[in-house]
Amino acid sequence: MDSQDVIIVGAGVIGLNTAYELARNKIKVSLIDQFLGYRKASWAGAGIIPPGNPDLAANPADWLRAKSSQLFPVLSSELLQFTNINNGYFKCGGLELTSCYDETNEQAWANENINFERISEINLKSLAPHLDPKHCKTTYFPEMAQIRNPRHLKALTEACKLLGVRFYNDCKITGLIKKGQQVIGLESGSGVFNAGQFIITAGPWSGDFLQEEKIDTHIFPIRGQMLLMQTSLPFKEIILKEKCYIVPRGEGLVLVGSTEEDVGFNGSTTSEGKDYLFKMACDLIPQLNNAKIIDHWSGLRPGCSKNSPLIGKSPESDNLYFAAGHFRQGLQTSPATALLIKSILMQEDLGIDNQYFMKPNEQFQVSKPLFQS
Repeated sequence: MDSQDVIIVGAGVIGLNTAYELARNKIKVSLIDQFLGYRKASWAGAGIIPPGNPDLAANPADWLRAKSSQLFPVLSSELLQFTNINNGYFKCGGLELTSCYDETNEQAWANENINFERISEINLKSLAPHLDPKHCKTTYFPEMAQIRNPRHLKALTEACKLLGVRFYNDCKITGLIKKGQQVIGLESGSGVFNAGQFIITAGPWSGDFLQEEKIDTHIFPIRGQMLLMQTSLPFKEIILKEKCYIVPRGEGLVLVGSTEEDVGFNGSTTSEGKDYLFKMACDLIPQLNNAKIIDHWSGLRPGCSKNSPLIGKSPESDNLYFAAGHFRQGLQTSPATALLIKSILMQEDLGIDNQYFMKPNEQFQVSKPLFQS
């Protein structure tokens, strides 16, 4: 194979966004993926973009979410102009339903200058008359946004191709070829791939590379099932409750998610998952009981034993990098993750502690994300 500047393994949203960032900076990039197409976690997700202020983020993990929130409208506009593909980005607002108000979270939102408002039962009837009135502990986020995952991936893929990124699909990497502290190539059934730098963005399939690099952190698949429903009920705000959500997509389409199932690399759907999601949706919005289920799918999220994304250089190789283990925050943090990886490769200073992310042999807990998706 011809040598490239950078090879990225894994063509989900993290890999695609990273390839786009590098290629637009005149770096020659190849993207290798073991599958045909991209119907994985990136495709399957809800596309919820929580608000944020990166200048006031409490820690690097919050910075990823907040910086991405800032980058998404710019990135979406760029992709639309460059590819003529609309990824569906818009600020639709969001409602978080809780059994009680969390003053700790509210203080964190206030510290980051995130706009939010407690909604009284009377105002909730006006803002969201479709919600069951028993869900009266509601917080409104006017700047919460969404994108359409398949469209976003399509736009990123087209942009990468226009920038000269090479794609190798249906190509499984079977091992690293090393010389001392350097990776000099990747072994595959299609031959050897050579480059100067290598980045692993393979989601839950990143675990084999971590093991080969003697990194103790475990990345593993967590299945999430989703429903797509058709309804005549008009509403535009995202609805969040604990780990579940309802996302109106327009044209009467409503996305409902998601389960969390530790079933290995089993990407099938189940009747139990389908029933659970339907009942949850109807509990929140009783009128959805008459909605029609038109699709049901699943994706495998990359869980991480250190409860924080693994981003940065491998301690075992001078030119091997990881961006994996984002779990439920993959798409919502992808622009900032790509920017961070590019800054590390190009030795740029983003003003945050990169080493916070790449502590692969240290097991530690981070605070619960301010937003789930």
